[in-house]
Amino acid sequence: MLLTSDFVTARYEALRTRAPDLDIVTELGPGLDPDITALFAFKLPTGIASRLPNLQLAASVGAGADGIISAPDLPMHVKVTRAVEPGLGLSMAQFVSLQILRQFRSLPKMEQQHAAGEWKRLPVPDARQVTVGIMGLGSIGAVVADVVAALGFSVIGWTRSDERESRVPVFIGKAGMDTFLERSDFLVCLLPGTAQTAGLLGRSCLEKLPRGSFVINVARGGIVVEEDLLALVNEGHLSGAALDVFATEPLSPDSELWRHDKILVTPHIAAQPSIGPVVEQFIENLDRLTEGQPLLHEVDRNLNY
Repeated sequence: MLLTSDFVTARYEALRTRAPDLDIVTELGPGLDPDITALFAFKLPTGIASRLPNLQLAASVGAGADGIISAPDLPMHVKVTRAVEPGLGLSMAQFVSLQILRQFRSLPKMEQQHAAGEWKRLPVPDARQVTVGIMGLGSIGAVVADVVAALGFSVIGWTRSDERESRVPVFIGKAGMDTFLERSDFLVCLLPGTAQTAGLLGRSCLEKLPRGSFVINVARGGIVVEEDLLALVNEGHLSGAALDVFATEPLSPDSELWRHDKILVTPHIAAQPSIGPVVEQFIENLDRLTEGQPLLHEVDRNLNY
């Protein structure tokens, strides 16, 4: 039995086409079938898992699984997986590169000059003199690092606890955090959303960035403390930010972030897995679950990523 979130209609149709024998349930009402063994969703509402005594697998349709793991009633024995799709890293790298280049080549200023009919040549900076710091060097972060480095920027990385094989210099944990921040002219957040990363980028960290640095958050909104970031932009310590994720989504129309001329808001669209590979991965994991084999891209329930 399969339960899939009813807001991912395209994935539901793809599952129906690819595996017509699956019994797919999309309604989360009072009559929820207790025999459901697998869940395919982006977010697991509180109270659903406790109504599924036979649940064995909760598969995220996204690259992160925090929307599922955050459900307080999800038993620890339930296996959790996240979607890994080869094109996702490249899509994210394109978006991050766009935000870096937009700021680096003064596109906002040029757009203002265009609107004013002002012909004024701006200095062309040297990417080799600019350091991009990437927090999180998993499968997506590694691709982003490679693409940004190919554009000529100096790239460094930071990971919370483990030293991954990387083609860029890597700083690790608390011991490496200050040096990493002090060297980052652009800060790109690609960390997983966990209890350990929640609120990590508050004033005490952000003010260690060089004056004039630019922050890009394409990870999870709760990692960056929005009030602290906004204050540092207003104080002139940060030159601005590009934010694709927020502590509360959708972002309230009343948020000052919408109206700030140095902050670009986008609606959580930096990258999205392609439907086909994600569905194939889910079906493969259903087979592996039945056969007692290790699952693809299983989340460590102790680390939550």
